[in-house]
Amino acid sequence: MDKAQAVKLLQGILAEIVMPDGSAATDHFSGLRDVDGKVREARMVLEGLDGIPATLLASMTDDIDFQANSRRIRLESLARYINSALKFANTGAFEKPKKIIHAPPDFSRLTATVPGLKEELEKRWREAQRCAHVEAYTAAVILMGSILEGLLLARAQLTAPTAYQSQKAPKDKAGKTPAIHDWTLSALIDVAADVGWLKMDRSKFSHALRDSRNVVHPWQAVMTRANFDQATCKTSWNVLDASVDDLFASLP
Repeated sequence: MDKAQAVKLLQGILAEIVMPDGSAATDHFSGLRDVDGKVREARMVLEGLDGIPATLLASMTDDIDFQANSRRIRLESLARYINSALKFANTGAFEKPKKIIHAPPDFSRLTATVPGLKEELEKRWREAQRCAHVEAYTAAVILMGSILEGLLLARAQLTAPTAYQSQKAPKDKAGKTPAIHDWTLSALIDVAADVGWLKMDRSKFSHALRDSRNVVHPWQAVMTRANFDQATCKTSWNVLDASVDDLFASLP
């Protein structure tokens, strides 16, 4: 429920329960049941309003005035809570914080050897945030993992000899190291940590992001019982952000 609609409904309820002189409109209610019905109506509006202080609703629940054997006391109490809620609305306290899309860093120093990669990573950087903002958490985490993979591959391409000489470089069945663009994200993380492009502790968290990214395969999501939420996205984003800092710091 948006703020304007909620305010209109609350003002309407207030007009029903309070007389022009400020006294409780007891004559508008034949008994306590009618008053309780109006209390429930007001509470439904308040509960559907984003940003309302939890303490206000908790106070309503615990307020013994709503148990008083008096229409006047119950109506006066309800009016107080509605007026409090309207004060919050008038001060802008119900406004939702804006969903900010943080601009990507300048990836050009990392992606110079792969034409078009900079633009693709920038697009995914923004898209991952949009997904998180609309609670599409699985999509957000998958995108974050793909960004990390793209950046690690680009870093390896920049100094390919160093990557190929790493003890962690992958080997095929014939004992040969495949081309960097054929390396898995797991191999890229291991090599980056081995040659110092990623801090060792960062590589462990990067592997955790890789595992989360793997839910791009539905069966993997089922097997791991993946259930991503806002906290998962925040943690994944911190890992990605810190890894980007490490990769930049590793550049000559």
